[in-house]
Amino acid sequence: MNKLYIGNVSAEASEEDLESIFKQWKIQYSGPFLVKTGYAFVDCPDEKTAMRAIDVLSGKVELHGKVLEVEHSVPKRQRSCKLQIRNIPPHMQWEVLDGMLAQYGAVESCEQVNTDMETAVVNVRYATRDQARLAMEKLNGSLMENYALKVSYIPDETAAPEGPPSGGRRGFNARGPPRSGSPGLGARPKVQSDIPLRVLVPTQFVGAIIGKEGATIRNITKQTHS
Repeated sequence: MNKLYIGNVSAEASEEDLESIFKQWKIQYSGPFLVKTGYAFVDCPDEKTAMRAIDVLSGKVELHGKVLEVEHSVPKRQRSCKLQIRNIPPHMQWEVLDGMLAQYGAVESCEQVNTDMETAVVNVRYATRDQARLAMEKLNGSLMENYALKVSYIPDETAAPEGPPSGGRRGFNARGPPRSGSPGLGARPKVQSDIPLRVLVPTQFVGAIIGKEGATIRNITKQTHS
């Protein structure tokens, strides 16, 4: 995920202009800028650099009167079920994030990405392309505790013809390997309990449990130590 797509590029912009912006913000790049009409491509030396370029430049830097849009360059054939969600509040709990993601479909995996940014970043895989597309449309730019989420596709090299989700209720199927931390926080505290309890909630009620900006679910977890 080192290749970047730069959108909303002015027709007056040149390769030198883009080089100047990257140098100004001290963002490394490898190889030349490929400038087309209205957009451009460039390679970064590693994934962390690419993510920093997105975080620093996208929607914030203007070139010849146009604000640049920077995101991962993902071929259409690899735009399937995998998304990257950035600018997540650093203190958000996994339960809140899980509930938010489940509103748009069955989440097969959700993994935290290690970055140098203060906010958290996760890679999410949905069961179907339509679910990923819906999550992309609903979450990108949405506010969560005054943090505007940034969502983009990430390459899915294993993309295969889409089929029905396998097993489980919508939003509550297998989630892949268990995670050991919370976005921006350390490991989850061990819960001293002899009886594990799991409550399945119909999708239409998830929003009510989460509450405004996650307030309800935070109160529940605080009062019950769950």
